[in-house]
Amino acid sequence: MTNHEIARTFDKLAFFLALHDENDVKIHVYARAAKNIYDYPLGIEDMLLAGEDLTKIEGVGKILAQQIEDLVIIGSIQILKDMLKNYPESLHELSQIKGIGPKTILKIFVNHNIKSLAELKLFLQSGESLMISAPALSKIQEFLKK
Repeated sequence: MTNHEIARTFDKLAFFLALHDENDVKIHVYARAAKNIYDYPLGIEDMLLAGEDLTKIEGVGKILAQQIEDLVIIGSIQILKDMLKNYPESLHELSQIKGIGPKTILKIFVNHNIKSLAELKLFLQSGESLMISAPALSKIQEFLKK
């Protein structure tokens, strides 16, 4: 598993924790770890297999080190599996839209049952209105024009 894949998993976890209205500190820990892992110059899977201490990586403590190990060995981490019991994984696609955050994405999901960028595009093309703020709608429309 590449550093990029590990980082994407932690980034996705931070997103779903934010949707779940989790503690901001916890969200920040995963988001920061994702960035540090993505930028880390050594292969984390290789480090793990060599028995190196993953807590040497900035922002990775014992819990995250164990989660990285689970991710590399098992292919998943329990906390993300738990989050995905509440939300479809495709919802994470909506986080690509710059200028809208987890609260707006959650509103779109809850009010309109939209679970992906494709569904969002179809919904807007149908002429229906999203129940969100005008600035957020503008950001979405701008993003979908690309």
